[in-house]
Amino acid sequence: LVAACAVDAHSFVFPVAYGVLETESEESWTWFLHNLRRAIAHPNGLVIHTDACQGLEVAVDNVFPGVKHRECMRHLAANFMKKFKGKVYTDNLWPASLTCSVKKHNYHLRQLYMNPKVKEYLETHHSKLWARSQFSEVSKVDYVHNNLAESFNSTIRKLK
Repeated sequence: LVAACAVDAHSFVFPVAYGVLETESEESWTWFLHNLRRAIAHPNGLVIHTDACQGLEVAVDNVFPGVKHRECMRHLAANFMKKFKGKVYTDNLWPASLTCSVKKHNYHLRQLYMNPKVKEYLETHHSKLWARSQFSEVSKVDYVHNNLAESFNSTIRKLK
């Protein structure tokens, strides 16, 4: 069971669409996203915020070309911390994501990039938007995590 959720002007979460997929694959996600696009079109300022699901990234790019595609920072950080351990990482990764200041974001990135493998890892495995300082001002939602989906999933968990 998959869902697309949105946030209203009062920051309340509401489901926009849901579907039942045979499996998490590019084909299944493409089907779901095509139906979502039929329902909502491709409005200016549309942001799609995902976590790492098999085939989802490619499907988003194919069905909603040019959309602002954000990556869940909570999932990014969990994966990052499995690979990179130490105070410099814990002190700079989340602040790089949460600041709205490009200057502060770049400062934290410089601290992280003292290890050249960090830059390569982030560019290779986490190329979607994950930092507020990189978000467009057109969208008024500044979430860096995908708690919308997590909240919806916890609400329907018993039904699933």
